Amino acid sequence: MDNFFHGLLHPKAYAVHSDGNGVVALYKPCDIMSIPNEDHQIKQKNLLRVPYDSKQRCYFFPRNQKFFLLNRLDAPTSGLLIGCFDQEIANIIRECFFRRVVQKTYCALTSYRKIAQVGEFRDFLEERSERNHLRVHRGTGSEALAKYCIEEEIKMGEIPVLRLRLEPITGRTHQLRIQCALRKMPIVGDRTYGDFSLNKKLWAIFPQKRLYLQSRIIEFSYKFNGKEYLFSSEIPREF
Repeated sequence: MDNFFHGLLHPKAYAVHSDGNGVVALYKPCDIMSIPNEDHQIKQKNLLRVPYDSKQRCYFFPRNQKFFLLNRLDAPTSGLLIGCFDQEIANIIRECFFRRVVQKTYCALTSYRKIAQVGEFRDFLEERSERNHLRVHRGTGSEALAKYCIEEEIKMGEIPVLRLRLEPITGRTHQLRIQCALRKMPIVGDRTYGDFSLNKKLWAIFPQKRLYLQSRIIEFSYKFNGKEYLFSSEIPREF
């Protein structure tokens, strides 16, 4: 599978896992776009160096082969993306995402706050355009639900932070980032919803100026031609 993507993926991205039906897990590094902002625009910060069609929701590979990307990550977020070369299977898996039967697990570092060891975040979020940028706020929009677990209390230099395991049930725009920020424990390195004073202190210690949020595990099952298939992919924790 790596050979198939050779030369087409961003140099820091790679194929993690694939099954016999053309379903593929890809690793997307931070600060890389899952899809381009405009169709057919091939740029250095795109995940794939091939044209993309927003109407068909697919990339076009050589010899007119289509690759359907089935989920997205914010550009600052690193981790797993799922794609498929078969349009029928792609539609089946998209339905799995829609029905919320895909299990997604993230790792995040957040500013320290005393909270329960395990719990959930539940908010109603709405999207707004502010100075030509998309921003999310608590409001009367769609429900956003996520489970969390404190994995560890650690220090970055002398600054205490929390390492959280996050499991979003819904998949709203910027969901985990805004939900952490709303609870006064923003994700380290978040330039939009973060604690900018904290980020500045930590970046003086750790030179990697990134958002400390990573999609680590994706698991789901899907039915195709009368058979059920389990797809599971996991990558090492980055921080």
